[in-house]
Amino acid sequence: MKVCIRGAAEDVKLGDIQEVCVEVDRILVPTDGSEPSVAATEFAVVMAKTFGATLKAIYVDTGYEQLEYPEEAMDEELWEGVHPSIKGLAIAKTMCERNGVECSVEIVKGGVAKRIVATAIEWEADMIVIGDTGRTGLKRIALGSVAETVVKGSPIPVLVIKQD
Repeated sequence: MKVCIRGAAEDVKLGDIQEVCVEVDRILVPTDGSEPSVAATEFAVVMAKTFGATLKAIYVDTGYEQLEYPEEAMDEELWEGVHPSIKGLAIAKTMCERNGVECSVEIVKGGVAKRIVATAIEWEADMIVIGDTGRTGLKRIALGSVAETVVKGSPIPVLVIKQD
């Protein structure tokens, strides 16, 4: 769906203002089941519903452990001890179903930021919506930021949902 508004950049004269349009048909949301990724998933579902877009939720398996593909959402009581990939993808699928949004889920393998960007490009996503913990200082330096790496490496627009 194409959405248009009247707008202008700061350096444009008022007489030059034209209709600004954006078309969003595919939204990619990476999830690891964490609170920031669930917040990003919620936002992505709202955007997908607003634009009439399709959503794809992915979990990036770095290869450290074998994962199972989530065939269906699990009851809330069963989350303890469940691998975050299954939790995050099941939450995404359930949010989409309950909000009338077309959705697919997938586990991809490789380096996290690199696979997020590659999947977005391969799937021809119009936007990536990703969660960020909002770490600062030494914690950010020590742990890095997947969201920051995706923003820097993606040719596709990235919306970062920050969580303190």
